[in-house]
Amino acid sequence: MNENIDKCYQFLFEKLGIEKDANIAKDYKITVGDRELLIDLGIESGNALILVELKQRISEDVIYRIYSISHLISQESKGKRRVRLICVGKSLKYSTEFLSQRLGVETFIIPAKIYDCIRSQNRKLDENIASEQRTYAPIKITKEKAWKVIRCILQEKPVNILELSKLSGISYAWSNAIYHKLLNSDLIYLDLGIKIKDIDRLLNAVSWERPLDGLLVDSINTYFRTASECINEISLNLNKQGIDYAFTAHSSAIYYGSSIIRDDTAYIYLPNLSKDRGFIKSFSQNNVKGCRLKVYSPDRNIMEKSEIFSGVRVVDIYQNLLDLAGLGIDGRISSKELVNKIARY
Repeated sequence: MNENIDKCYQFLFEKLGIEKDANIAKDYKITVGDRELLIDLGIESGNALILVELKQRISEDVIYRIYSISHLISQESKGKRRVRLICVGKSLKYSTEFLSQRLGVETFIIPAKIYDCIRSQNRKLDENIASEQRTYAPIKITKEKAWKVIRCILQEKPVNILELSKLSGISYAWSNAIYHKLLNSDLIYLDLGIKIKDIDRLLNAVSWERPLDGLLVDSINTYFRTASECINEISLNLNKQGIDYAFTAHSSAIYYGSSIIRDDTAYIYLPNLSKDRGFIKSFSQNNVKGCRLKVYSPDRNIMEKSEIFSGVRVVDIYQNLLDLAGLGIDGRISSKELVNKIARY
């Protein structure tokens, strides 16, 4: 670093016990395969490589992130240098103290003016803040990307956002935004991994945000006596016609072990509604008191991971959970049974 070092960095170096002639790189790049990860500051001082993350409030997420990224640095990049991990901020979340000590991450609190001065000179921080302002507000937990993150949390219980991104297949930026949406909504917590805090609270949020009846396009009275007859015969005919479909809600939950059977109603998705609506209406019988067939238009690709049981195509278990939650109280018992099947709490 040159002799005209900015006073805010001078203060930071003194606080961290770093020599003033150290080399500093803002937005320090770590390349992993074809991905490029950025650390706020990379400082080379003597035989040490010092990685610094700056956050207004140091939380478990910040600790986990710098710890995880440090393990992705190639041995060639490290050389014989000792890697020192540091998180700097205006305040420190109480629960992070033990975690930081356990993972060997140093934490430092600096005055707000110094923090703001450093932040104003760091492109990555400004871009992150702008990104958060753009993406946090409109996020809905039932949107396709957000639900992939939630299904990953339910099944895998990732230890941090980096692992959450990798396992869910959702970019780090989106995983980070969705994680904070869930955290701010008090739906998740950290306990040796990211976990759902209250499944009832999650299901309530889903039912308010994405009621299944919002996708309903037809409610057909059929001549079938029971939902089981309706599901089996309609599946047989749709299969023969080569029509895309997938049963959902209670009609598919029984194949995943649900104890609830709705004999008066069957629930089906038709992806190509304009083309196949006429065929499905051929099962209608107005003057007979039979099983009701509810027809839905999907808001995402429900065919890609759909499964077939005894010739009946149904949505995958995570889509099934989303749709049951969208039924509100009517789907609550079955949805909780699916959660218990996916992961134990």
